[in-house]
Amino acid sequence: MGLPNNLRNFLYNLDRAIASLFGAPPQETISSEWGRHDDGDYDSLADIGATVLNKIQSGHTEHAVKHADALDKVDDGEEK
Repeated sequence: MGLPNNLRNFLYNLDRAIASLFGAPPQETISSEWGRHDDGDYDSLADIGATVLNKIQSGHTEHAVKHADALDKVDDGEEK
């Protein structure tokens, strides 16, 4: 049993808002930002965070990057 849609939507938008506080574009989430910066060296929060997220859900950050890229393509790089 998953989370109700309204709670899932809230958490997703909260994730985007928190990422934007750290300078990420509107389409990005913490997961997609960490996925983009994960180089596997475990020398940054992105590396550690991506590893944890991908252990919880296989391919999580890769999926998040693809989702953010799809939003960016539709929005032409601007939130609409």
